[in-house]
Amino acid sequence: MSAEPLSYDFRSPGRLSRERVRALQVANETFARQLSTVLSTTLRTVVHARVQSVRQVTYDEYVRTVPNPSLLAVLTFASQPGSALFQLPMGVVMSVIDRLLGGAGGRNQPIRALSEIETSLVRDLVQRVAAELTYAFENLAPVRAGLDTLESNTQFLQIAAPADPVVSTEVEIRIGDQAATATLCMTLTTLKPILASVQQVAVQAPADGPVAVAARTVEQRLQQVEIDVSVAFREVTLTSAEVFSLAVGDVVPLRHPVAEPLVVAADGVPVASATPGSHGKRLAAQIVTS
Repeated sequence: MSAEPLSYDFRSPGRLSRERVRALQVANETFARQLSTVLSTTLRTVVHARVQSVRQVTYDEYVRTVPNPSLLAVLTFASQPGSALFQLPMGVVMSVIDRLLGGAGGRNQPIRALSEIETSLVRDLVQRVAAELTYAFENLAPVRAGLDTLESNTQFLQIAAPADPVVSTEVEIRIGDQAATATLCMTLTTLKPILASVQQVAVQAPADGPVAVAARTVEQRLQQVEIDVSVAFREVTLTSAEVFSLAVGDVVPLRHPVAEPLVVAADGVPVASATPGSHGKRLAAQIVTS
């Protein structure tokens, strides 16, 4: 314990346990990584995003820290009550729009509300960002986030009462030599089902053991890894002279019996046999043995 006195704000009491704060920290770090991936693939440049802080504050305290104007995306959830707010500084938004239109996306960008054309360009990007919340929170609870509206001034929207507690996450974004701070504000009403699941996991963890819980998590992740699957005929052996003498129009016998199934391989490892066929207008292979 520290002998130094600590300030305590009775208007914003600490209601989140250490386990819940840690769970939200991990989920938001995953969201930051997904955010950098979405921006990097969209802008075709390297974008870094990292979580700076996860704090519980009142909605009024959060709004005071939001620059005006900013891109304010109101997010709604299919399975949770309440809503959330994803905020991007307008300088970063204008730089993103500049890059989407073929520009260099420099630091000197106009700070103003978006036009209808600019709003349409940003809407698709924000919808992709909102979808990443599903992946970020999937280990805690099913979260299906969607974009509701886009605003530029906090006076035109209010997702919670001024004294209501919210969780504010600050994410540092770096696009080239440009750096800014984005925020994700989620009300406790929205987080309540998620936090309840975190508490349940915390209670069950000692009985199962941390090793067993970690093993199940790794197993679930491995089930989602994408691998290359190929369907191939029997290999053919040719001499180097035969390979060098190949020309357009030559026929190479496969020496694969018509009645013999094809080999289905996952990342080069045979896993099944299949017969060739079609599915609608596409070629297909039907598994016959596994």
